[in-house]
Amino acid sequence: MTANIQVKSCLFCGRVLHPTRDTRSGKTDEHIIARWLMTHLGIPRLEIRPIRVHTLSRHIIDVRQHRLESLVAGPVCGKCNNGWMSQLEHLAKPILIRLIADPHRLTELAPEERTIVARWTLKTAAALNRASTHGRPGDNAAQPIPDEHLRQVARGSVPEDVIVAGGGYAFQKQLDWLQFATWAIPANSIPLSTTDRERSYKIALGIRELMLAVAFYPSPEYLYGAVEGCHVPLWEGRRGLNLIDDPIDMSLTGAISPSMEHFVRNIFLVSKTWLALASNVSTTRLISAP
Repeated sequence: MTANIQVKSCLFCGRVLHPTRDTRSGKTDEHIIARWLMTHLGIPRLEIRPIRVHTLSRHIIDVRQHRLESLVAGPVCGKCNNGWMSQLEHLAKPILIRLIADPHRLTELAPEERTIVARWTLKTAAALNRASTHGRPGDNAAQPIPDEHLRQVARGSVPEDVIVAGGGYAFQKQLDWLQFATWAIPANSIPLSTTDRERSYKIALGIRELMLAVAFYPSPEYLYGAVEGCHVPLWEGRRGLNLIDDPIDMSLTGAISPSMEHFVRNIFLVSKTWLALASNVSTTRLISAP
């Protein structure tokens, strides 16, 4: 009788993981929050309690408890951990240290620096997502970051249908994060489909007063929007990040970190069709048959 052996593959590159730990094809312990960042913030032994909340009902699905330094990213191969991931942390570290000290410096970042921070944000958000029940593939209530997005990060890019934004907020914690997929749209815009909502994601990271968020909505019919002066585009992809003057979602939050929830709620969607109609309303004419 042949035993059923579950073959595991690397979360990011898809390489089959050998059962032995080695520097290339074996499984390694990739810290979701980099050691340098935990040390910089002075929080490696911080006790955390990730809470999973149902997006619509706001009911708590589960609560876990970890020490931050023990939070690792599941199946990650040695080649990824010691290769592109290590290189990305090396590139992102000096930029992030500047931004943690003063989030207003987001607007000073050169295009290459914005891309580095965007890729680091997506890599970290993806590891958090897939290490939690919120991102567990096969769970009908979960919203995992797609495998193809993980592959693109591993190849050195950011997906073109993803946006990444940063900002600064008065924040009471050294580190926090939030995962959910609530999307606001203009009051008279085209309703969002349930299928697209279920395949979307928003993940925010709060590092002292620095806020970073990555968002994805699968339908290319929709463009992304955010708030001028609150959200600084770091990666706009092919669909852009349209900035408006005022928040469009100021509903009450149920999160422990309301500043973070308001930040991520006000990354919203605008239908291309609705935008075209609204932009041309002064010249649009209704023609009725005789």
